[in-house]
Amino acid sequence: MRQLFEILDRLQPSIVPLLIEGESGTGKDVVARSVHASSVLKDGPFVAVNCGAMDRALARSELFGHRRGAFTGAIEGRVGAFELANSGTLFLDEIGELPLDVQPLLLRALETEKVTRVGDTAEREVRVRLIAATNRDLSREVSAGRFRMDLFYRLNVVRLVLPPLRERVEDIELLALHFAREFEVAPLTKEILAALKSYHWPGNIRELRNVLRGYAAVGVLAFRDPAQRDSTYVDLVRRAIDIDKPYQEQKERLLSNFIDVYLSLLLDRTKGNQSEAARIAGLDRAYLNKMLSRLRRIGSDPDRRL
Repeated sequence: MRQLFEILDRLQPSIVPLLIEGESGTGKDVVARSVHASSVLKDGPFVAVNCGAMDRALARSELFGHRRGAFTGAIEGRVGAFELANSGTLFLDEIGELPLDVQPLLLRALETEKVTRVGDTAEREVRVRLIAATNRDLSREVSAGRFRMDLFYRLNVVRLVLPPLRERVEDIELLALHFAREFEVAPLTKEILAALKSYHWPGNIRELRNVLRGYAAVGVLAFRDPAQRDSTYVDLVRRAIDIDKPYQEQKERLLSNFIDVYLSLLLDRTKGNQSEAARIAGLDRAYLNKMLSRLRRIGSDPDRRL
C-alpha cells in the first residue's frame, strides 16, 4: 500500500491513462476518484460508467451518445459519457465487461480524441483522462480472445493493483476505526477488533464497511469467524436431514437447495451480471443459464426449500 500511495503521489501532475486491478470491494472507485481530485483535471467533471451494468445493446450509446431516432426507442438524443467527461476524467469500471464490438470504437476515441454519436456522422472533439478498472486479469482475457490486445496496451500505461483485504490484515483495524467514526459507533473493544482481524473478508473493504454499518444499527457484528461458520453449517445440515428418509432423496434435496441459494447469492453479488457470475463460479455461461432457468422454474415452491 505504501508503494501504491507513492505512485498516486507521482501521478498528480500527469493525465496518462490508468488501469486499476483488484477484487470487488477493494476500493477501485475510491482510488479513481482520489486520482481525479488530486490531478490537474480536478475542476473538470468526473463521470463513472459501470461497463458490467450497462445494457450490452446500448453500450455504444452509453459511451458515445446517439441521435434522436437512431434506433427503436431513441425518442430523444443523448449525450454520451465521453462528452459528459470532456475536460475531466472518465472512469470505466469493470472494463473487462465491455462488449468486443465496442472495444475498437473505444480505442479509436482514445487515440483520435473524437467521438461520433450513434446514428450521426459528425465527429465531436473530446479530451478526457481515462481511468479503467477491472476485477479480471486483462492479460488473460486478451489470451482468451475476450479483450482486444491493442486496447489493453492503450489502457495499460500505468497499472495499479489493489491487494485484497486478507493480504493487508494490519489495515483492518485502521479501516474499522475509520468506519466506526463514520457511523458514530461506540469505541470498538479489543475483542471486536480481534474478531474483525480473524475474518478473511471475501467482500474486502466494502464488506467491512457494511459490517460496521450494520453494527451501528443493531449492535451485532454480522459475520462469524471460520470455525464458527463451519460449526453453524454442520448444525444447519443436521437439522435439515430426515434420517427416516432414503439417503439419495436427502442428498438430492440438500444439493438442490444448495444450488438455489448459491445462485441467488451469486447474482446478488454480481447485480444480475451473468457473465461475471459465470466467471466467479467457474462455470460455462451456457451451463449457468440452464441452472438459472431451473431456478426460475421452481420459483417459490415451498417443497424445494430446507
